Amino acid sequence: MMIRHAVWTFLLMAGIAGGEAAFAAEKPASCKLSDVEISPGEVIEPCSKIIAETTTSPADRGYALFIRGKGYHSTKRFDLAQRDYDAAIELTPTNEGLFVSRANIAFRGGRYEEGMSFLEKALALNPSNGPALRMIGTLFDRSGQLEEAIRHYTMALAANPKDAYALLFRSKSYAELRQFSEALKDADDLVAMPPAEINRQGYLDGRGDRLDFHIIALENRASVYEASGQPDRAEQDLTTAVSYSRSALSLAARGKFLAYRTGREKEALSDLDEAISLGSVDSDAFYAQGTTHMQFRKVEAALAAFDGALKIDPHFGMALLMRARVHRELDQTDLAVADTIHAVSVSASARQGTLAALNAAGYWRSSKEPTELTPALQDAIRACMLDKRCN
Repeated sequence: MMIRHAVWTFLLMAGIAGGEAAFAAEKPASCKLSDVEISPGEVIEPCSKIIAETTTSPADRGYALFIRGKGYHSTKRFDLAQRDYDAAIELTPTNEGLFVSRANIAFRGGRYEEGMSFLEKALALNPSNGPALRMIGTLFDRSGQLEEAIRHYTMALAANPKDAYALLFRSKSYAELRQFSEALKDADDLVAMPPAEINRQGYLDGRGDRLDFHIIALENRASVYEASGQPDRAEQDLTTAVSYSRSALSLAARGKFLAYRTGREKEALSDLDEAISLGSVDSDAFYAQGTTHMQFRKVEAALAAFDGALKIDPHFGMALLMRARVHRELDQTDLAVADTIHAVSVSASARQGTLAALNAAGYWRSSKEPTELTPALQDAIRACMLDKRCN
């Protein structure tokens, strides 16, 4: 299954909890944490009324700002969320949850030191703050310190055994260490959580979009099954996800899996086409669609798919390389060279793969990886893009 391990996304998700609008409350929302977990957008108006009321106490105003901030946070209005969190911190500086949410905003803006300072403040108030510990775990995960990441996820789960994010992240870390029994135990616990319960925790992806956490749980377990050599069980989980909710998310997950199973390409395209028609913004889904079209020699369709992947993620190295190959097939050499140069400039894996291809074809003799894009390297890339055997 072509799933890129994006720990940075973990950081973006790790500090904010709340429900998805699809799981709306039956009664009108009020300015309470329980309401923001179910219907985040609907807490903004009642919270705003409390904030505007002149007789509201500082403590109540601080709480309303916190809840409204979470409402903004959960609906991708991050600047407004930051403003509310900062105002709330002035009024209620002992609310540890405020600092965790504010840290998430800082990480989304790429301000790592600022984010860490807020996490430190949360832990100074409560050394057992689970979301803060979990977020620190993602920092260790991102730096490749998986054992330390697992230790922090475990501390977070000691504070709250139902912390879905901590279970998800620890499962992924165990799987990366190839400790599959531990990874599956966490994955099983995650899938066992009732959808209504897990979706109250609100899965917020790297784009800020809220996704169905139960589908994410099934997709994660499928990836563990696949990595541990159990593809049939992986497919079963992905089919369960589609049966639970035939959506862009579930269809893209199954389509990506099937795209790399020999003989299942037509089924993969069916799922991927439907996922994209339903509005999928998963660059990996477009990439899988493109590679599958290439297998059927549908060059124009493949080009459209890779264009779609790169519209979502302009620095997707492998999509750039594959689009370069399509341009080469269409005798569009300048476009092929431009895509390859972009790929080797932004992606280490694309650079290594390209150098291996250049070496194999005899266009690059050096055993050392270049540190810059020299004219000689550009000439080698152009030669490769003129040679359809250069792969």
